[in-house]
Amino acid sequence: MKKHLLIWMILCLISGHLSAKAVLVADSVKVQSIKRANADIKKGKLKFLIQGGIAPTRVKGQEIFKHKYGLEYYDLGCVGPSDITIKDYNKVIAAFMDRKFGKGWRKEVRKDVRGI
Repeated sequence: MKKHLLIWMILCLISGHLSAKAVLVADSVKVQSIKRANADIKKGKLKFLIQGGIAPTRVKGQEIFKHKYGLEYYDLGCVGPSDITIKDYNKVIAAFMDRKFGKGWRKEVRKDVRGI
């Protein structure tokens, strides 16, 4: 009985350790996404990240949006970045846009922008 209890305790410790690492990695990617978005805002290089397909997609009116709000659409293609999450990055940019322009811009933004 004691042997089974010891094995069970070791397995619990190992599984807890492994799951804690996964959370830490996900949290660090989220933090990196937020930092990068804030750095781009400070530089004045606003962009929404889009994960598309093999060929970039253009939507009618996106140039008007770009000139009106000074924001680019950056299509990452079919393979997204591993060091940031598109959703977390775009949330920070969207919050900045809300503060600067109100929420009216949301009616004009492309519908394939995730995280807003």
